Amino acid sequence: MDSNLYKKAYFLSRRGLQELDLVFTPFVEERFSELNQEDKVSFLELLDNNDVDLMDWIINEKPTPREFNNIVIQVKDYLKHERK
Repeated sequence: MDSNLYKKAYFLSRRGLQELDLVFTPFVEERFSELNQEDKVSFLELLDNNDVDLMDWIINEKPTPREFNNIVIQVKDYLKHERK
């Protein structure tokens, strides 16, 4: 099952917008397998949103819907530590 979730996450992480591809694809490659089951599902649900919303929540620091707070924090934490 985890293999299928990984494949789905990897496929959905390739958005076609360079800014989002540079965020989500490395996150999936390096962190997705370490997430607990709930966070994996939350990440997949996050990726079901449109690119404009994802840009706002991840890159533009706009408020995130409560149901995605935990996974967005993890993605942002990953970005913060990867850029140093």
